[in-house]
Amino acid sequence: MRTFFHILLYKNLMFWKISMKRDLQTNVKNIGSFLVFGSFAVGAFYAANFITSYLLETIHIGLFLFHRFIGMLLFVFFITINVGNIVVSFSTLYRSPEVSFLLTSPVSHQNIFTIKFLDNFFYSSGTLFMVGFSVLLGYGTYFGLPWHFYLLAMFGVMVPFMFFAACLAVIILLLLMKLASKINLKFLIGFVVVFYILQIYFYFKISSPIHLVEEVMKYYPNIDMYFGILDPKGIKFLPNYWVSEFLYFYVTKDFFAVFEYVILLLASTAGLFIFAMGIGNVHFYSTWITSLSLKSISSKAIKFKSSFFTFGEKSFFSSRTEVMLKKELWQFLREPSQWIHFVVMLGLLVVFLASVSTLSIKLESPELKAVIFLVVFIFNIFLINSIALRFGFPMISLEGFGFWSIKSAPVSLKKMYWIKFSILLAVLLLLSALISFLSNIPYLFSKQVGVTLMNTPIYNEPHDAVKALAYFSMVVAPIVTITLASLNFGLGSVYSDFAEKNPIRIASSQGATLTFLLSVVYLVFLLAMAYYPASVMFISEAKNISPNWHTLRLFFIIITIPSLFIIGGAHFFGIRSLHRDY
Repeated sequence: MRTFFHILLYKNLMFWKISMKRDLQTNVKNIGSFLVFGSFAVGAFYAANFITSYLLETIHIGLFLFHRFIGMLLFVFFITINVGNIVVSFSTLYRSPEVSFLLTSPVSHQNIFTIKFLDNFFYSSGTLFMVGFSVLLGYGTYFGLPWHFYLLAMFGVMVPFMFFAACLAVIILLLLMKLASKINLKFLIGFVVVFYILQIYFYFKISSPIHLVEEVMKYYPNIDMYFGILDPKGIKFLPNYWVSEFLYFYVTKDFFAVFEYVILLLASTAGLFIFAMGIGNVHFYSTWITSLSLKSISSKAIKFKSSFFTFGEKSFFSSRTEVMLKKELWQFLREPSQWIHFVVMLGLLVVFLASVSTLSIKLESPELKAVIFLVVFIFNIFLINSIALRFGFPMISLEGFGFWSIKSAPVSLKKMYWIKFSILLAVLLLLSALISFLSNIPYLFSKQVGVTLMNTPIYNEPHDAVKALAYFSMVVAPIVTITLASLNFGLGSVYSDFAEKNPIRIASSQGATLTFLLSVVYLVFLLAMAYYPASVMFISEAKNISPNWHTLRLFFIIITIPSLFIIGGAHFFGIRSLHRDY
């Protein structure tokens, strides 16, 4: 047992390792990583403190609404951890050569399963722990909470909450792999995607944030009261609801309810972990055997299936470009974790777009309307950044040690670099344009709000200022997309790891974490710059005056200039890193 935990500890400390090399490049990377991680922790603290202060003191949404919004964000966070762990666990438990080796050693199947499961969780959660603690510090500082709040909230609530999502993920994965021996794998994947799409759709359908705001604001100014009667019964069984209730009751000093929810979360997580380990002990080895047959079937399907983009067919590209493009396609399709994860993310994206495109905002406060607009705007960009990080960052590393053949071939490394980036950028720009347009539908087109006595429909026409803001957000979206694609792809080249074959672990490495933090800093910058023009446009709507085009043009310039520097810097260092001896 001691050896078991030593292995687990060593494997996860490797994520935070600092190279012992003393060359200038390594030292600069280590110092830069330390500064970025430290700066982001400080930034997360001040951001959480400012947002809490702004929503409660400027917007006056009240404690109940504030904590319900936290609960909704935690639901999205829970689903993200859950889906991510399903995909990561599939790759590490059923596709890892290390597991194949361990299964031939005198180690029990349960120990192998437990090590790999905990390895996945701690490896992918290091940054989340840091960010979570920084956010809790900012939140707790605003309310002046004592030191023991942070210990209880972090280790009694947030860590169990995240571990609950991971345990549920591995249970779902084992169930799917057990069914895969009897049911078509593509059908199972489709079922899982639809299941998660419906889950998110019904959650936000049942607990509509706009409806909740409208109901609570009827009691203004007494909005700090507990409006639990407005909560649908179904969401009270969800872990994100328990966490939001814990925070609300801690702030309102109802410590009996606080400990009720802490005990409920700890007991549920412990029970789910024991259940997951029991299922793993019984079914892990048999499902691993099943995965071998699935791998054989998928390999044969790719090998013999004819397509217009196979290597045996000609296309209208030049020979070198054609080979590189086809290689990227089949390199992506040969790894199930790649396209499965991509399909799941697209499914969740469809749910979000379906919800936002039909959004009906019936609020009087221009400030609150601006906040909702900015939340949707930033969330759109965050989705694009997530895809760029998950699929763009590993693209260079996935060449593996076979990268020597490209470096020794009569092929320009710059051309290879730009072809890879062009593929990523084309996909992201298409998604960005679609997301930007659909999310701005409520601000661009009139919507029927009723009928007259003569049964004539009454339409609500968006104000010109709101339309102008929506159009500008659609113009800014491609610039932001190119910036984030460049940052993730360029730093993916700088922090390339040709020894790692798992794309998910590459996208969770220290370099990827550093890239993610830099992306978040850029998103915070966008949010800060977009707040003023958004507020001005919604105030113009409230006062029924013409839009201030000067404000929008200034916003566009302020966003564009730093973005161009980021794009140029990311590609400069990304191309330069290709020539180093790997």
